[in-house]
Amino acid sequence: MGLAASQARFLAITSRKMNCEFQSMQIAQDKLSVTRDLQSAATKYQNAMNATKLVWDTDSDEVYDLSYDLMMTPSALNDYNPYLITDTQGKIVLSDSMFKAAQNAGIIDENGDPIAKSGNNPDSVDIFTKEYRDKFLYGLVSAGDLTLSTYSIIQGIDYTKSGIGGEPLDKTIANALSTTAFINRLGDRYQEDVKDPNNESNILHKKGDNVYGLNLVDILGEDNICPAISPTDINSGKLIITENGNALSNEALKDISLGDLLTGTYSMTIINGSIDDAYQKVLEAIAKTLGWNNSGAGLNVDAESNSALNNALELTKADTQDVVYNVQKFSGTPTVFLISDMISKSSSYNGVISGESHNKQFQTISLTNLLKAYLTNFAIAIDGVSDTPFNIAANTQNSVYITEDPNYYFLLGTESSVTETDVLTADFYNQLYNQICTNGATTDAIKRGMVKDPEYLMQALKNGQLFISSLNTDGYFYQGAYTLNGYVAEVTDEEAIAQAEMEYEITKSKLNYKEETLDLKMKNIDTELSALTTEYDTVKNLISKNVEKVFTMFST
Repeated sequence: MGLAASQARFLAITSRKMNCEFQSMQIAQDKLSVTRDLQSAATKYQNAMNATKLVWDTDSDEVYDLSYDLMMTPSALNDYNPYLITDTQGKIVLSDSMFKAAQNAGIIDENGDPIAKSGNNPDSVDIFTKEYRDKFLYGLVSAGDLTLSTYSIIQGIDYTKSGIGGEPLDKTIANALSTTAFINRLGDRYQEDVKDPNNESNILHKKGDNVYGLNLVDILGEDNICPAISPTDINSGKLIITENGNALSNEALKDISLGDLLTGTYSMTIINGSIDDAYQKVLEAIAKTLGWNNSGAGLNVDAESNSALNNALELTKADTQDVVYNVQKFSGTPTVFLISDMISKSSSYNGVISGESHNKQFQTISLTNLLKAYLTNFAIAIDGVSDTPFNIAANTQNSVYITEDPNYYFLLGTESSVTETDVLTADFYNQLYNQICTNGATTDAIKRGMVKDPEYLMQALKNGQLFISSLNTDGYFYQGAYTLNGYVAEVTDEEAIAQAEMEYEITKSKLNYKEETLDLKMKNIDTELSALTTEYDTVKNLISKNVEKVFTMFST
């Protein structure tokens, strides 16, 4: 190889060698970056192993994630006491809708300060009254934070100074009712018209309205009911409903409560037609009135009770279809006597009574027993067949109804408005109202908007931005750290740890793959660099010998 060619080759090799060394340095930097990222991911994962969250821990086996609604909605979970979120100034952090309701009711001013203490109360108006409380509560109805039926019930209960020194109520009664109290509740009616506090001409609930009422005209259809004066006036294919053997008018059928059915003797009869579809419609209406598929209403307090309501519906349908009692045919017996006999006998059976007279077919069923059977099947579904003495047989003599046990307790949801729960719910809102009137509410729109975000709420409580004010045994509310109220606990966040572990494994897998790729590139670079170094030394020696030959040639 000529000297010029050798020098050109040497320069090319030198350039390639320098490029390889530069790539090797870059790969080394990338590997260092991978190491740092892996260390960072490991540190983050290690920190996540200590992750905690705030939970609502009751005396039962149930633990719930902490939330604003759980603390600010009356229920057995919070003993019907509000647990108020407060800022560093002691002002309550209300949701936007509650804040507006308080302002519209005139109990706080535009700065969130309570009218009772601010200079905006020149006339010294006493806002610690039932009138102002009802205005505030109706504002919650308008905002959708409170149902109209619950408001109507609370409005009929006296205002008290709960939470500001008033005698604390015993919250242990929760919402469990004995059989007698439960039956009485199913028959309760509002004693007075419930008026809009902002417009008394607007009647929200009329006297006699009942949340546990059945409008049998709507359920069965007016065209399907015979507006009979006596049982003998039944038209063919028409239904007649009787109480103690006396036919009821359509007007009376519009307002029959479940309590009426349980304490009376109600039957439904039809001539020349099937009664199955009609009584099943009534049965489904009973189930819905008791809370079937309506969480928080009636007997529907949780998923288990809703399932029991559904199972009771199917069991009762099966029971009534299996129990059919045939009255002896009396071709010579006047129809009126046969009908009266059938209606009388229906109270002794849990199914359909059938008969025939003068070429007419009759069917009747006891609506009272239908309701008793449904409630009994509900209790059986809740307690389990092996753990209950109750049962539904063909006749009442061999049946054991839940309504016959005065020691059985029914658990109702907060919206079902049982007598004890009414007082507890009213006490909850009295406490809330009194605290707003005393301490005011924050105007910080960001806090109001974020307080319903569980993650924000948890972090704000942890870092001391927000506090929890709760009722003390002396009847007053006190602000404190989140762990000082008896319910909020800080526990290991298993879900966050699992999430962090999954993220760490994914990140580690990606970084390990990247590191393996860089190792492979480094290995290839090292191989190429080794070959270039060998060639570099060879060409360098060749150039050195060529130069030596040239000097030797010219020196002679």
